Amino acid sequence: MAIPRQRIRLPSTAWRSALSSLLRGDLWEGPDIARFEHAFADAIGAPDAVAVPSGRAGFRFLFEALGLPPGGEVICSAFGYPIVPFLVKSLGYDLKFVDCEMQTLGMDPEALAASISDRTQAVIATHLYGVPCRIKEIAGISNAHGSALIEDCAHCFGASVGIRKVGTFGDAGCFSFETSKIINTMGGGMVAVRDKILGARVREAGSRESRSGMRWLTGRLFRTSFEAAVTNPLLFNLGVYQALRFAATSQGSADRFASGYQGDEVSMAGKMGRYTNYQAHLGLKQIQATANMNARRRANAERLIGRLRDRVKFQEPAGPIVTANYMLVTALVPRMQEVSAQLLRAGVDTKHLYMRDCSRMFDGSQKFPNAARAEKEALHLPAHPQLSTGQIDTIAAKVAAVVTGLGIARTS
Repeated sequence: MAIPRQRIRLPSTAWRSALSSLLRGDLWEGPDIARFEHAFADAIGAPDAVAVPSGRAGFRFLFEALGLPPGGEVICSAFGYPIVPFLVKSLGYDLKFVDCEMQTLGMDPEALAASISDRTQAVIATHLYGVPCRIKEIAGISNAHGSALIEDCAHCFGASVGIRKVGTFGDAGCFSFETSKIINTMGGGMVAVRDKILGARVREAGSRESRSGMRWLTGRLFRTSFEAAVTNPLLFNLGVYQALRFAATSQGSADRFASGYQGDEVSMAGKMGRYTNYQAHLGLKQIQATANMNARRRANAERLIGRLRDRVKFQEPAGPIVTANYMLVTALVPRMQEVSAQLLRAGVDTKHLYMRDCSRMFDGSQKFPNAARAEKEALHLPAHPQLSTGQIDTIAAKVAAVVTGLGIARTS
């Protein structure tokens, strides 16, 4: 049996809850939105949290609420999700990159300290793949320069540094509830804030959006149902795995299913509107279960990393007090696409080219060697909580066989 790179779960009772909410008349507006916001804020220890229609919309509302005038400088890590810097540019800010570090793959605090200035209005620190960046150091540097700090926590619900959850170190933390994320409400997100006045401004910005319609809702339900079906191990083995192998053969070393990004792909189409009471109902049902799911995810990740640490370098937390949720387990391997192709033939599906060296997508001559290396080497191995320990051991054995066969030594 081949092992899929991830498992998308259709939220429990998603279709039945939609019908029930429609009949009750609380599909769009209702008390579950406020309940979910309060439960989320309590879960991470934030003073307030505001539900938003998408992570992208959350950033837009937040920049408006912070009142940062366009033309100011915003610093992002060079290695990350390209939509974030594209959005910063589209809002009229002067974008500046700093390099990542290779342990956490997050923003390098030393690089930030060397680049931040009195012009810097905001710093966006991304916690990648469920592993927190060195957020305490980044927060200290941002605070010393009077810059707003925004945590991009799309992957990181439930992760922590010491006794504090990520999303509470900066002025705000932006979370995502897309289908592959820790909490899946078929889209949407949450902006957690340290200041309730800022939260009220974010809420006001969102309240001016129009309500989504039934076409949007049915589209979300069908899309999530499809993603859940094709990542189900049975259907994956009956057809999807063969399609992936054929695509890999016909495309050579290119990953047909990896995302490509262009500047003109930044659109708010389908990303605005209002977060619905129905989605909040789904979120409330999941929020209590995430602790157990994250514990299983961590156990699988730590088992896989432990069996391969002497052969493969991994993205890992920066110290014993940091707890990752390991939304994705990320190996750093030379000849990454060769390794990916051989693992696919061996029955292990992987993901790569998810994050990019974003600096290459903008005009500028500055190079960021760690970001360039991370893009070329980051390979995401399956370790989702639905996998058994036996499957984790199988993945480890196959990875070890592939890197040994290719003569790849562990890099520092």
